[in-house]
Amino acid sequence: MRELQISGVRVVIGEAEELDFAVRDTILDVIRRKPDAVLMFPTGSTPEGVYAALVSHFRRRDPGRPEPSWAETRCMNMDEYWRLPPWDPQSYSWYMRTHLYEWLDVQPGNLYFPDAMAPTPEDACDTMERHIRELGGLDHCFLGIGVDGHIAFNEAGLPRSRTHVINLAPSTIQANQRFFSSPDEVPTRALTAGIDTLLGAKQITLLAKGEGKAEAIRQTLTGEMGVHCPASFLREAADRSTIYLDAAAASQLPGEGS
Repeated sequence: MRELQISGVRVVIGEAEELDFAVRDTILDVIRRKPDAVLMFPTGSTPEGVYAALVSHFRRRDPGRPEPSWAETRCMNMDEYWRLPPWDPQSYSWYMRTHLYEWLDVQPGNLYFPDAMAPTPEDACDTMERHIRELGGLDHCFLGIGVDGHIAFNEAGLPRSRTHVINLAPSTIQANQRFFSSPDEVPTRALTAGIDTLLGAKQITLLAKGEGKAEAIRQTLTGEMGVHCPASFLREAADRSTIYLDAAAASQLPGEGS
């Protein structure tokens, strides 16, 4: 892997599998330093290799030296579809349970999900922010990135905020139709940690793979910083952020590509 500094942000470029292992090791190092760390996780296809690597590492542990255990670690989802119950296979809480949590020794009482079934979305957002405050803040935030530079459900053009409810963009709703049996079942709103919530983490890791993310990465690191590319605000936390990229995702950065 190669390391660069772009706009003050540490950038690591490598092969997809070694990136997964590097992000895995970053997360494990946080837990080693602080067993009761507060970690925030994304969903989607990009982090699946990281989650598989975390599960594989946990299952290979020496029973005589369990290192590290997740028993004290507090884990948070950064977003969820509004009014999609946690037992729905398309919910993000279901995703995280089946891809990661149920394979580790994380305790059920240490799992925090945006409550899609709360009386109001505002109640759910206030509860998530209260949990973060009461737990002492986020120790690590693991992010993916959308093709338009969105992080979590902070879509391009929306103002910065803390945890909030959003109306999903028509393009997002259309893209999600393939996961549901009918268009009427597709969620139109979501709860999401806001830009300011994410930037409050003590350590931030973003992973991007594929040519489809290259323009968003270019904007994130070298374009004008603003709401048109929510991930560009990571430069405000440059001293706490690392971006992991495969060659395709890095291809539009200065000096990269063919």
